[in-house]
Amino acid sequence: MTQAWEHAKGVGHIQPKPGNFYYGSCGTTRYAAVRFEAGAGAAGEDRVQLQDEGSGLQFFRRTPGAGWGFVGSDAYPATDDCSRFAPADLARAWNCS
Repeated sequence: MTQAWEHAKGVGHIQPKPGNFYYGSCGTTRYAAVRFEAGAGAAGEDRVQLQDEGSGLQFFRRTPGAGWGFVGSDAYPATDDCSRFAPADLARAWNCS
């Protein structure tokens, strides 16, 4: 997920924020939601990008035969509404429905 978001947003040197990573599957499709923070070596531009969009949940999906893909971000200010990007059962399990 980190590489998918770095590629989609053109930001580098990020890592999942501890306690802010959610993962699950529905059938053969996998879903994840994560908040990122600056990692070692993050430049000023990376930190600004993380302040703006990176502070909200970022959503990913993986289907059979494909890698992780970035599918969207929570709104700003954050709503923590995972049900826009993940099945309702997962959103409830993640306490963000």
